[in-house]
Parts: sequence; structure tokens; C-alpha cells
Amino acid sequence: MGGCNFDEKQLRAALHAAADSCDPPAGLKHQIDAQLAWQAKKEDKFMRKMNMKKAAVAAVMACALTGTVCVAAVKMSGYSTSSSSALDESENFDDISKYEKKADVNACAQESFANGFEFAAVNLKENQDFDEQGNETESYKEVHISYEKDGKNISYLVKKGDRVYTETDLARLQPVESDGVTYYFVQDRYLFVPAGYEATEEEKAMQEEGKLFISEGAEEREENVMTHLSWNADGQSHSLFGSDLEMSADELIEMAKQMK
Repeated sequence: MGGCNFDEKQLRAALHAAADSCDPPAGLKHQIDAQLAWQAKKEDKFMRKMNMKKAAVAAVMACALTGTVCVAAVKMSGYSTSSSSALDESENFDDISKYEKKADVNACAQESFANGFEFAAVNLKENQDFDEQGNETESYKEVHISYEKDGKNISYLVKKGDRVYTETDLARLQPVESDGVTYYFVQDRYLFVPAGYEATEEEKAMQEEGKLFISEGAEEREENVMTHLSWNADGQSHSLFGSDLEMSADELIEMAKQMK
């Protein structure tokens, strides 16, 4: 077999193409782009090239071989791959218990929330973490539940074990204490632009301040705000997130409290 000489942009495009060909659920591409953009901001140039190539190649190969939707996310200590198959997705709320057993979690999922968001689908995510040498360090499953309201989508993820928040995480997250639980809230602004896009001076300033993440490769200029709430409870880690939700921390926390 010949060597792999793709550059980072080619790998990024291949990753998106593989995900698109698997018919991912609504909003997933933005989640992929947002994660890649944020991770790219964190890494220095050398680490980004090395780890992005390893992660992207692994994800694209997995998509080609298994027909799953894959996301590659670079981490400071290595990289991760995550996959979920559209063939395994269920739109039957009663099927959630089957996915809970596979992930060994209790999602405490709601069929509908007081704010009008209603259950849309459930799936299982298979995740693998690797170190910088490509050795697998951890594998785990997450239950992924989607909710919809007026064209908006909220994703709910739950997995076994508490999430460990690093100093980098804590520097950018807003902690909110409520009923004995610490919730972490953040809103990140992402700008997806065509290759060769020249950022304005204002955008460059916001990027330097960590308030804006710019990612090339889109067909046209598009802005998104990713809203994310995460917390640990009952030996599990939970998160609620979505694109352009226009929701506050208190509104998401109210949803989280209904899942008890």
C-alpha cells in the first residue's frame, strides 16, 4: 500500500465528505466543525499537523470500512475518535433503555421538556482515546439523544464516569452552582469561511481574545454560536449542547434538572 501524503486541508475535507456520505443527523457537521476549530486553536502548528493527520485518517478509514459517522478530535495529550451509525438510530423513545444498557448508564431522559423541546432520536456513540504514539488509552460508550423544537436541535450526551475538568477547561467555562451540582456553561462563536478568506481587523482581534474561532473549508461564510452545558452527577458525566440555541445557562440548567 502506498504512503499517505494528504495535507491537513485535504484530510479535513475528506473527513467532512465521509461524514456527509453517511447521512449524519441534523447539526452534526456543525458540531464536527466547531470541535475541530476549537481544538485547532489550542494546538501549536506542529502538534496540530501531526495529530490532526492521525485522527482524520483514522476517522475516514473507519467511515469507509464500517459506514459510520465519525468525528476526529485532537487533544493536547493525543487524539480521540468517535462514531455512531445512522443505521442504529431509533426514533422510538422506549428504545432508550436498550442504549442505556449498552453504555451502562441511566440517562433519566425526558420525552419532552417544559420549554417545548421534544424527543427526536437516540443513538450510541463509540469513543476511543489515543496517546500521541497512537496507543489506545480508553474506550467508552455514550448515549446520544436528540431533541427538537421549532427547527432547533439540542443534543444530550451521557456516559459512565465523571468528566475531569482541566485548568484550560476551567479558564473558559462559567461555573454555576445549583442544588448541590456544579454546572459548566460556555458559548463559543464560530466563523466558517471559504479557503483564502481574509478576516477583518475586528475578527482578528476577537480571535486573539479567544472569543471567535475561524475555520476554513466552507462553501460560503457562515456564523454559528455553539452553546454547551456540562455537569457530573451520580457517577456519570452529562452535557447539553446545540448550535444557535439562543438559550442562557439558567434555561439549560432547568432542562438538566428535569432529568433526575
